[in-house]
Amino acid sequence: MPHTMDKKHKDSICALCQCHIKENALFTGLTDSQIDAFKDVVVISQHKKREIILMQGDECAGLYIIRAGRVKVVRASSAGKEQIIKILNPGDLLGFEVFYDAKHYRNSAVAMDECELCYVSKAAFFRIVEKEPQIARRLIIALGSELNQAYERIGNLGLLNAREKLAHLLYTLASEYGVKSGDNAKLNLTLSRLEIAELLGITQETSIRLLKSFKEDGIIEIKRKEIIIKSLARLKEIGE
Repeated sequence: MPHTMDKKHKDSICALCQCHIKENALFTGLTDSQIDAFKDVVVISQHKKREIILMQGDECAGLYIIRAGRVKVVRASSAGKEQIIKILNPGDLLGFEVFYDAKHYRNSAVAMDECELCYVSKAAFFRIVEKEPQIARRLIIALGSELNQAYERIGNLGLLNAREKLAHLLYTLASEYGVKSGDNAKLNLTLSRLEIAELLGITQETSIRLLKSFKEDGIIEIKRKEIIIKSLARLKEIGE
């Protein structure tokens, strides 16, 4: 079954379920004994678009790996305001709270389209890791990558103004999900104005105003929820 991939990573095959995922995912390149150890504990679940996979505050019972589709990770404040923390792709891990033995998930996760996820319970995962040091090494690499990406996001949020944040986001999305043609790119990802605002930590009104200004400047074209980048170079310049 074909899946849309993060363009920054080489396509690879999951040793457990033979789906196409990112090369740096936890379950690629496992030995036969490691595969056998996981086969009995992995559960594949299917989720419809907009379905809640887990809720902030739910018991942290296990780890998910995105098998197909995209999932948005959302944090809600006590006042009910939401912010999208990250968009997960095939091969990404969901439920990092497992690794520092949290009692509850800190974020919610919602399917952005039809999704399939591989689930491993916390107890089963650590039982296998104790027996397979090579998997622990892969886990450290995955956690290091996640931490580095978090630092990058925090840095961008702190140093850029709203216009620069939007330009940086659109350029990043074009790099990861865009179908490029010269200096143009069509985003292969549907995001509402609210979701864009939640990704950037700005108001929906601000995201609408900024998108309109980018459109008027000839940088992007908007067709309903579809965004077409008309100048990647200008976006990159604004977002740096």
